[in-house]
Amino acid sequence: MYLLDTNHFSRLILGDPKIRQKIADIGEQNVAISIITQGEVLYMAYNSERHQQNLTLVQTYLADIGIYRLNDAIADLYGQFKADIIRHFGPKDRQKRRKTKIEALGVSDNDLWIACTALHHNLTVVSTDSDFSRMQEVRAFPLESWL
Repeated sequence: MYLLDTNHFSRLILGDPKIRQKIADIGEQNVAISIITQGEVLYMAYNSERHQQNLTLVQTYLADIGIYRLNDAIADLYGQFKADIIRHFGPKDRQKRRKTKIEALGVSDNDLWIACTALHHNLTVVSTDSDFSRMQEVRAFPLESWL
């Protein structure tokens, strides 16, 4: 089962032939997104110049794909994984580490939520974002790019 990151899901919405073919090969039922990706693509639509047209298109795709929601177990995993990332990449001084923002270490909070969702549900993350590779230096999880 595959969890598309925003870069792949938005390319699917735009009709990318590589992504469409891969989904045809593995079956639509084996592809989903996180509620985080849902929020990101909705933001992109609302923030666009043709927001009503783009919102309609996005909502059509959202209606046809499985969406993993956050839960207590994912939140707990998020807390653990974020602390591990900061310990691994952050300053050695504990006081400085407490003030360290994860984005300064090359990992976005949203992508961390997506990775934790994938870890919890044993999914393969599909993304081109380098922060997923960075996260893999701390904790292993399956990662692919279809582009």
